[in-house]
Amino acid sequence: MAVIKFNRATALPGTLEANTIYLIAPPGKPNYTEMYVTGNSPSAIKRMINEDDINAMITGAIASANELTVLADITARDALTPTKTMYVYVQDATGDASVAAGGATYLWNVAGSAWIKVSEAENLDVVVTWSSLSGRPTSSAANIDDAVAKAHTHSNKTQLDKIDQDAGGNFTYGGVLPHAGWDNTEW
Repeated sequence: MAVIKFNRATALPGTLEANTIYLIAPPGKPNYTEMYVTGNSPSAIKRMINEDDINAMITGAIASANELTVLADITARDALTPTKTMYVYVQDATGDASVAAGGATYLWNVAGSAWIKVSEAENLDVVVTWSSLSGRPTSSAANIDDAVAKAHTHSNKTQLDKIDQDAGGNFTYGGVLPHAGWDNTEW
């Protein structure tokens, strides 16, 4: 039966002993302890992960989550076999029926095993409602449609534009009182 030894220090010793647990309190990290364990051979050493290991894993995970892969077309996108969430930018996304021209950005949905379009270089598929317009007219869309339906033109617009009134409120045509049609008032 092997006897397990415990060793407390601020640094791992240069020569290790077999079947020993080393608890190391590194200088500069007074609230942390690192643990190393040797087996029957002192050269077979294992250690517990430490703060630096965890930070490296987090940094690596964040870095890989922010990757954007650039692809030539939808065929290249569809040839991928993603195993995790990923972003791709497709330079020519016209192979997607919802993209009329240019590129698009897609997100792989692991749960749904599908690509989700998140943006287009040309535009997004946006639905705009009357109530969501900023700076819209105060009239309703129905009132504006009604006014447009009632709009009309006149073939005699030039003549109609000559109709007016003088300072006394009298009807004028071309700036003068209209001719009544009687040239003779003898009776």
